[in-house]
Amino acid sequence: MQVIRSFVREVVQAYKQKDKNAICDLISLDSASERVEQLSQVLYDMTEASIRSTVAADCEALDAPRSLKDLITNYLIFTIASCLDTSVLADVYELLSTCYGSFLGLYTAFDAQWLTPLLMNISYSLVDWATLADKENPNAKELKVSDAAAKHLSRAFNIVISDKTSNDLKDSKKMALYYLANLTFRVYFKIQSTRLLPTMIANISKAGVKLEQYPMSQQVTHRYYLGRYSLYQLDLRSTERHLAFAFRNCPPQDPHDQQSNLVTYNNARLCLIYLIAARLCLGIFPSQQLLQAYDLEIYFSTLARAVKLGDLGLLNNHLDNPQLMGWFVEKEIYFLLKEKLRVLCWRSLIRRVWLLGAGQPRVDLNLLVSVVQLLTKDTSYDIWDIECITGSLLDQGYIRGYIHSEKKILVVSKTNSFPLVRSVEVAEEYA
Repeated sequence: MQVIRSFVREVVQAYKQKDKNAICDLISLDSASERVEQLSQVLYDMTEASIRSTVAADCEALDAPRSLKDLITNYLIFTIASCLDTSVLADVYELLSTCYGSFLGLYTAFDAQWLTPLLMNISYSLVDWATLADKENPNAKELKVSDAAAKHLSRAFNIVISDKTSNDLKDSKKMALYYLANLTFRVYFKIQSTRLLPTMIANISKAGVKLEQYPMSQQVTHRYYLGRYSLYQLDLRSTERHLAFAFRNCPPQDPHDQQSNLVTYNNARLCLIYLIAARLCLGIFPSQQLLQAYDLEIYFSTLARAVKLGDLGLLNNHLDNPQLMGWFVEKEIYFLLKEKLRVLCWRSLIRRVWLLGAGQPRVDLNLLVSVVQLLTKDTSYDIWDIECITGSLLDQGYIRGYIHSEKKILVVSKTNSFPLVRSVEVAEEYA
């Protein structure tokens, strides 16, 4: 009991002194920390009613605000539940959810910006516990991560973005702006609900702060999610720009911290997967050394070769390989690669046939039919298919020239017949 009363006094003192380091150390959400272990040992022998009465009596004696009393009470109840192996994770999440609501009651105060580090800590734990609860019961009617985003993170984000207490970012609640945005993005991507992202992105742009003012770790995470969202929108150039920044600024390996190195490697690899996918669609190919360094050679090396050679059969066989297709689908890039790279394969194939003619300005479409049937092992392709596909490539700007329908030939321009793929502005491909 004395340990709990001492804890309450320390929290109230830290609150009255606005000591952000002390209150973050006290309201710890790390179940492995020494302080949490000490608290849990005492809490094992207390009922919920005794916890509430003890905190209420001490807070009243110390003249602590009611919102602080609620935070301390709910934190202690959450702490004991989180340390019990028999606890249902969904119930633990609900207790933390209540604790989070109590904290926001404190954080809405005009001068509560000093609590921003604690907001970031609790927000991270809220999403983590929601994720664990959903793994325990994936068939629940409503996912806990969805609840976390809709009920709490959105409210915290609105509190932060509307803060006008200081022009100095370090003394403003807006210091948590991108941290909360990144957590919310994480949730939206997890539940595959990105329709609310444009509103959040627009609100951030009106907040009067720049991403460059924030720690590099938050910049990298935010640019990663912007890249992922741009990929959903098929904005390949924005995707390439955001993900290139994220990959380039991932922290370097630390020779003395293997666990940290694994996290760094996995994060960089995740950025690279979507960066390579976007760049392939722009006709930019990764080096073998890069693919080998991040164990991605098996997925992307054959795709790059298929596009370079214009080998439609190789492209289709690789993407539809039972051992690989699941990976592409899981990463949500299967249909993107299937659609976009197919177009580039057709371009490369026509270009290779043109080069075989010693660069003559004419390409025999009947010859293309034979080549396509040979590569794809599909004899259903006919001259009308090839003429339509070639016309589509001309319309999109991948080839410069025209089709002479009567003679069944493609006449290419004398200059820049096949523009660089990344220089071609295409809204949507149909080939």
